[in-house]
Amino acid sequence: MHAFNEKGLAALDPRWAEGRPRLISDDEREFIIATAKIRPAKLGRPFTHWSLRKLTDHLSRNRIRTVQIGRERLYQILREHGISLQRTRTWK
Repeated sequence: MHAFNEKGLAALDPRWAEGRPRLISDDEREFIIATAKIRPAKLGRPFTHWSLRKLTDHLSRNRIRTVQIGRERLYQILREHGISLQRTRTWK
């Protein structure tokens, strides 16, 4: 009642929050994209292509730069940039 008396009908308008603050900075996103575009063998990993699990593990244990990210958020970031972790399959 006090808010209505002070502000009128504006007191009834909900002011929604903008959501949860971003945990991954733009700089970290660029690092994730750059890492996903590099072949794992060039980074000393013993496999030929990335999977979400392998890339998440590599980012969390990287000695140069550590990025803590979940697989679902990693998938969303990669999809936004048009990166697919599936191998190209050819038929002979």
